[in-house]
Amino acid sequence: MPRYRNIRKKPKLDMNPMVDMAFLLVSFFMMATTFKAELPEEVRIPASSSEVKLPEKGLCTITIGAGGKVYFSVDNKFERKRILDAAGRHYGLSFTENQRRAFALAGGHGVPVAELPAFLDAKVENRPYEQPGIPLGPDGELRRWILTARTVNPRLRFAVNADARAKYPEIHAVIETFRDLNITRFSIVTDLKTSRASAD
Repeated sequence: MPRYRNIRKKPKLDMNPMVDMAFLLVSFFMMATTFKAELPEEVRIPASSSEVKLPEKGLCTITIGAGGKVYFSVDNKFERKRILDAAGRHYGLSFTENQRRAFALAGGHGVPVAELPAFLDAKVENRPYEQPGIPLGPDGELRRWILTARTVNPRLRFAVNADARAKYPEIHAVIETFRDLNITRFSIVTDLKTSRASAD
């Protein structure tokens, strides 16, 4: 009587679903990720022990450089277009579609409104890196930008990103602008201070 041998087959792993899943994940992260916009000026953030994180969405940031220049930015590019249109109506300016697109793609700006059309018309590589800053004061343009942003999105959160070397008068002027607009809650951007024990 002949004997039948049990021939063991090696198990095969089908890699096709895994490759599909990898491409789906890559596509998802590429479409869902919001890239951090480049700041007009490098800012050295002061250290603190606070661990409260800034909101990821719905944030308006007022940046104060080491030399006292002030920059304005909003994280949502669609809201940026609406803010530009509203500011243009207030100052009697009209912006082209290319200028609106350039403003939406720019992370922030630090130029007076009168210089904004020329700034937006310039190619990205030709834009001046050292922007003059947004004028401050009770009737300054920063107040109008904040007011316009708040009108476009009433739920907008605010943060002050001040350089550690920035002088007090500029920081005080920004805080006074918030107070004049009855904005009593805003964040100060800081870096987490590491303890001496963890450093050793």
